[in-house]
Amino acid sequence: MERKDYLQNARASGGVVTLTPNIFPSKRLNINSQLQVVSVQIQLKSLITVCFIYLPPNEIIRQIDLDLMKQLPVPFIILEDFNGHNTLWGSVDTNARGRQVEKLLDDHSLRLLNNSSFTHFHPASKTFHTIDLANCSPSLAPYWDFSVSYDLFNSDHFPIILTY
Repeated sequence: MERKDYLQNARASGGVVTLTPNIFPSKRLNINSQLQVVSVQIQLKSLITVCFIYLPPNEIIRQIDLDLMKQLPVPFIILEDFNGHNTLWGSVDTNARGRQVEKLLDDHSLRLLNNSSFTHFHPASKTFHTIDLANCSPSLAPYWDFSVSYDLFNSDHFPIILTY
């Protein structure tokens, strides 16, 4: 298990964690960032870097701080809860965070794996959104299929399923 907790005003809020089964050898990668990020290299059919990122919805994030690709060994997959909206991934509108993510995708020729599935249910408004994204380096895109589980498992996010 690899994790990066986020403490705000001495209380836990947000954070990221990953669990990898023992049948897949893995090792943690140290990422130099103030963001909530954890990255591991996992030996599947080949060695793949997997990076998990969480961006709180109301926190201002500089574009330069999002640019972690130089620290990730290729090939990589990035799974993120960016809390950004963009028509590129099925949102009805595009917000500032969504534009930041779009720039990141363009700047690094990343491939968005999402299909039109919603990934988040907002309980207060009873609306569905796509704020959880999966993207990867170009060489991996043809090998992965994206879907979501429609069981929320007591969460407000639908689990992302990537199959290789």
